[in-house]
Amino acid sequence: MKKSEDVEAWLLGMRNLFRLHDYLENMKAKISTFILKWKVDIQEGNLTWNEFERLFKNNYLLERYYYDRAKRFYEL
Repeated sequence: MKKSEDVEAWLLGMRNLFRLHDYLENMKAKISTFILKWKVDIQEGNLTWNEFERLFKNNYLLERYYYDRAKRFYEL
């Protein structure tokens, strides 16, 4: 994944997909890690969607991205 906007768009797309399907929380994480071909240190069966989102954001979205977005918002 390239830009932070692309990363955030991917995550939003996954959330929207999961709204359509009634997956268990750990299944959402398994699907996402499979699509990304992403290795996580936590045992896959124990990884919930919320934990996946936190790890994903920590890996791919820097605090600077959120700061810049907030700044753009306030400048509108």
